[in-house]
Amino acid sequence: MSFLAALTLRERLLLLGGGGVVLLLGLWLYVWQPVMAERALQADRIARYLSLINIADNAALTSAVSPRPVRSTPLAPRITQSAETAGIAVARLDPDGPRLRVTVAKASFTDLVAWIAALEADTGVRALSVEMSRLTEPGQVSLRLTLEDAG
Repeated sequence: MSFLAALTLRERLLLLGGGGVVLLLGLWLYVWQPVMAERALQADRIARYLSLINIADNAALTSAVSPRPVRSTPLAPRITQSAETAGIAVARLDPDGPRLRVTVAKASFTDLVAWIAALEADTGVRALSVEMSRLTEPGQVSLRLTLEDAG
C-alpha cells in the first residue's frame, strides 16, 4: 500500500478506476464472450439435431402413409419396355436371382444416363452397379448394368 500512499489523490483515482475498467474488460473478454460463443454453438447443434429429427419423422410418416405400389410385372419386361421407350437397344439380359444384368453394346452417354434415372424414378428399379466404357465414336459408350427391384 505504500505505493498508493506515495501518489496524489488524482493519480490514485485514475489508477484504481483504470484497474477497474481493465478488470471489467478482462472479465467480459475472457469469461463472458467464451461462454456466449459456446452457448450459441450448442444452440445451433440443438437446432440442427431437432431439424434432423423432424426430417426423419416426416420421412417415416410419408413412407408409412404412401407405400410403393407392388409391381406385378417381372423385372425383365419392365427393363425392355423402358429401354424401347428411351430408344436404347439392349444387347443382352442375364437374370441373376432377383437381379438382372443388362448389357448395351452402343448408345449415347446422355441417353443412357437419362434412361437409368428414368428406371429408378418411374419403373421401381434400383441400379446396383453401372459400368460404362467409352467407345471410339464421340459421345458413344457401352454399358453393363446390374439392376434389382426397388420394392
